[in-house]
Amino acid sequence: MAKNRSRDDESLLLRSAESLGRMIGSLQRQLETATGRLIEAKPNVAGARKTARERSSGARKKSSGAKKSTKKKR
Repeated sequence: MAKNRSRDDESLLLRSAESLGRMIGSLQRQLETATGRLIEAKPNVAGARKTARERSSGARKKSSGAKKSTKKKR
């Protein structure tokens, strides 16, 4: 009985591994497709990233400026 259970467990693990392999393959293909789309639209993406960086650095400047003004008030 223990041998049958061991075989069943092994079979289940093998099927699970095969299923995970198929899922990983599918996700990999989706990622490659999405990456290809981003590369094709690179000028737009680069502009969006630059804008995000500008927003980020602008927010940092404002917060550092706010700290300076707080120090000046004291």
